[in-house]
Amino acid sequence: MIGTGNIAARHLSLLGETDTDVEVVAHLSRNPARAEAAAAEFGGRAYQSLDALLGEGRPDAVIVTVPPAEHGAIEDALIAAGVPFLVEKPIGLDKAVPAAINERILSKGLVAAVGYNWRALDTLGAVREQLAITPLRMVLGRFHVGTPAAPWWRFEAQSGGQMVEQACHMIDLARHLAGEGRLLGAAGSFGALPGFSDGDVAGASAALLQFGTVPGVVTATCVLPDGPGPELRLICEGCEIVVTLGAVEFIKGKTVSRVPSGASSYTLQNRAFFAAVRQGDPNAVTCSYSDALGTHRLAIEIAANIQHN
Repeated sequence: MIGTGNIAARHLSLLGETDTDVEVVAHLSRNPARAEAAAAEFGGRAYQSLDALLGEGRPDAVIVTVPPAEHGAIEDALIAAGVPFLVEKPIGLDKAVPAAINERILSKGLVAAVGYNWRALDTLGAVREQLAITPLRMVLGRFHVGTPAAPWWRFEAQSGGQMVEQACHMIDLARHLAGEGRLLGAAGSFGALPGFSDGDVAGASAALLQFGTVPGVVTATCVLPDGPGPELRLICEGCEIVVTLGAVEFIKGKTVSRVPSGASSYTLQNRAFFAAVRQGDPNAVTCSYSDALGTHRLAIEIAANIQHN
């Protein structure tokens, strides 16, 4: 594990139900005390450098959960060592660094996945079945939450903003279900973030997009501490499909049917990753680095338009 924040803990806490034949051997953090604490809780050893982790820990695979601004050198070292990895989104703060990483991954034929865990939802089969019956006409994605506590998150230069850091999940799932996305326009509003005296990210933002042949709107806000959270709503002929991490709802007039998620999307995503590592098959992951690059480029374009407006 590279990174010891909340997302790293989520991956580790689900490991028992993800794959019983995976052993944690190493933890790396900017804060050595946090790496020691993670090792004490989840097993393995704490390391103070990536070279030591690779040389002494000798991992068969690595999960990378670092802030957006720290991508680049970590992936390069893993690729050079031939170590498969799953990296959490977003995969960078610009287009150039991830594009270069992708070229190196492809040249090595390395298994490399990106943590767009919504793609692993076990309810998506039911969604696709409904889409085959009631054609899709519009996509509405939202990510309406409060401001995360991590100091780096509140600054555009460190997080990329909410569209890049959080709402990218909605952009990615829309691409996955509806087709490639194209930006038509975006805007945001700026001001003080509730509960904080600093930060320069947009408190609310919206993007108008085209996914395949259908229009889409993705909205994001971090000024709602008790907000409804993320969802992707698919507007079809005679039916609305509402996708959340916990369930999918099919709304047909006054009739609502609900299909709950059977397992954590993190569990299913990571299970696919470990299987791909064993098989040496880069295409067996839930979301490959190459595919994630399309989502990342679109999110970066949205962020750039928000800044300019």
